[in-house]
Amino acid sequence: MEPMQNFPNWKGQPYYPISQFYRERFGEKVYKISVSTAESCPVRKKEAVCIFCDEWGSAGSLLIQSDSLQTKIRLSRERIAKRYKADRFLVYFQPYTSTFERLSTLERQIEISLAEEKVVGIVLGTRPDCLPKKIFPLLRRFHEQAYVSVELGVQSFSNRQLTFLKRGHTVEKSLEAIQKLHELSGVDVGIHLMMGLPDESPQEIVEMAETINQLPINNVKLHNLHVLSNTPLEELYRAGKFSPVELEEYAEKVILFLEHLSPHIPVQRLAAVASRWEELVAPEWTKQRMRPVQYMLKQMADRKSYQGLHYQK
Repeated sequence: MEPMQNFPNWKGQPYYPISQFYRERFGEKVYKISVSTAESCPVRKKEAVCIFCDEWGSAGSLLIQSDSLQTKIRLSRERIAKRYKADRFLVYFQPYTSTFERLSTLERQIEISLAEEKVVGIVLGTRPDCLPKKIFPLLRRFHEQAYVSVELGVQSFSNRQLTFLKRGHTVEKSLEAIQKLHELSGVDVGIHLMMGLPDESPQEIVEMAETINQLPINNVKLHNLHVLSNTPLEELYRAGKFSPVELEEYAEKVILFLEHLSPHIPVQRLAAVASRWEELVAPEWTKQRMRPVQYMLKQMADRKSYQGLHYQK
């Protein structure tokens, strides 16, 4: 097979940003309203926790939990609209596991969200092992009314790495969840992936991209594994058993991944940002919102690299 020679115009970006996908899908820029509704996840109920997860469920920021869902949406919509002149929104159920709620509760939360002015869809964050049978017809019903995306915390397509992360699910469960969401509900399927894991080889990263290319995955979000305080990962870090990668090494991993990823798959994010600086233990560059992305984009520009460079149809 021949490598892809032509790639779409991503408005100057060397990868397909999710913002452009939303603009193509809705005809204008769309912003996410992050809300916190879930209180836990299956792993925490077993008195365990993913190795990287802090008390807030790895949310990007501490979200308001006390107000009603309507209030959360309206306050955030007002703030975002004022700052960015935004007019269309997706309600993003972010921390913990949104599908771990009672389905009747989740159903009502979705109904409330979609009834809000200027909300054009929802995004549910969940785990591959937390999709009960009855959720698929529920998602399909809402999918027929509005845009619905489900983001799965896959994190890795290596069982060895999932064991290290103490995720409590397998690669096989992730593959099953992706296929079921696609076939039984028709919603967009997004996945979260982590890079910077122990003994992570270039071949492992290439295989991860090639696996995604063969699956009904609609978008990906990338995280660098970083150390937060009061997590099992901090204990390993303090004991000298884990070292997070520096920005230069992480950039190499991301660029390699993007070069093998299909150019038709939107990318939500290239790296994580530690919003709660007081909880970040390492690496320091995870505090910086703009520098990591700018560094990676410059590296790609210097190399004439882009998403799908080595993608084979």
